[in-house]
Amino acid sequence: MENKEEARKGPWTEEEDAQLVLYVNLFGDRRWDFIAKVSGLKRTGKSCRLRWVNYLHPGLKKVKMTSHEERLVLELHSKWGNRWSRIARKLPGRTDNEIKNYWRTHMRKKAQQSKKQKKSISPISSSGNSSSSSSISNSPATEDFTPAKETSFYDTGGVEIKDLMIPAAAAAVEPGESKKT
Repeated sequence: MENKEEARKGPWTEEEDAQLVLYVNLFGDRRWDFIAKVSGLKRTGKSCRLRWVNYLHPGLKKVKMTSHEERLVLELHSKWGNRWSRIARKLPGRTDNEIKNYWRTHMRKKAQQSKKQKKSISPISSSGNSSSSSSISNSPATEDFTPAKETSFYDTGGVEIKDLMIPAAAAAVEPGESKKT
């Protein structure tokens, strides 16, 4: 910023939004440092760009996601992971930030529901006959596997542990090491 002025931080005002829209319409949505300087907003170019892209762009949808969009987000996330910009390209009018926030909110709710369900389900009482209550046997298909623990990234209400079955040989290798044969 000019004269090393302190850039304004915090929420945007309606006047700032109107000023930014005016200057973006005059100069386009590419030269953000220039727009920040000539508009007199006392905001950084990055702040102006993020405000435009995530809130003010006329092509943005301002309504709740449709069930079709929600299903598409879940499907594409399972395919591409946390590639929010890539997912956003398949949902016109939605930003990568909006999709990421939707995903995290959705997963937080799902984790909380899962915890409630686990608390309401009483554990199966173990009797002397373990073969009828156990779903895992010592068959050749499962005996070479060792249970491992994994924490859920999106569970913000506490750490949820999931049981995974991994090959016993892989369980012996420490994280960051490669198995030497």
